[in-house]
Amino acid sequence: METVSIRLEKRESAGKNHSRALRKDGKIPVVLYSSKNENYLGIVNSKELSKNLKKGKTILFNIESTDSILNGKRAFIKDIDKDPVSDKILHIDFYIVPEKELIKIDVPIKLTGKPIGVTKGGILEQERHEITIKTMPENVPDFIEVDVSSLDIGDSIHFGEIKLPEGVSLAENPSIAVATVVPPKEERELTEEEKKAQLEASLAETKE
Repeated sequence: METVSIRLEKRESAGKNHSRALRKDGKIPVVLYSSKNENYLGIVNSKELSKNLKKGKTILFNIESTDSILNGKRAFIKDIDKDPVSDKILHIDFYIVPEKELIKIDVPIKLTGKPIGVTKGGILEQERHEITIKTMPENVPDFIEVDVSSLDIGDSIHFGEIKLPEGVSLAENPSIAVATVVPPKEERELTEEEKKAQLEASLAETKE
């Protein structure tokens, strides 16, 4: 896991107009949540933050601030709100890491290996791209590797079957499928909607 320092200043005002003005000035409004239900409003530099997010890793941020309460705190990104059209960051939620306490956090899943089923013409479908784990802050991995090389057509691998690093435990339903190898499209049984669409297309061709 990578640790990065970031400048963060306390924000006194809230509201859409204030947030819009901040973004126009190259800044991003943020909220910092803590396990003690003490939340703080803050501001970060857009370019500085975006540069680190492009690394595509789980990052632990060391906060540098003129505010004595926030300075020295460590935090993970909890949620990112983006503009659906421009994909620009509108708002970010941080979670302040509690000292010497286990935390829950989502980390990326990285599939490795070529499934047996794919060599037979099957298609690998990744159903989940993140996994929720519970661990100490210093043990948070950049990602969790999931080996799918043994999957045949029709096979799935579930959260409960993933080998996690030492000191890391699963924090969600173990029966949820992460990846599945499905049959080739021509062999896959059609759904009722697909069958209906095929029938309507066939009837339309007959009328013509």
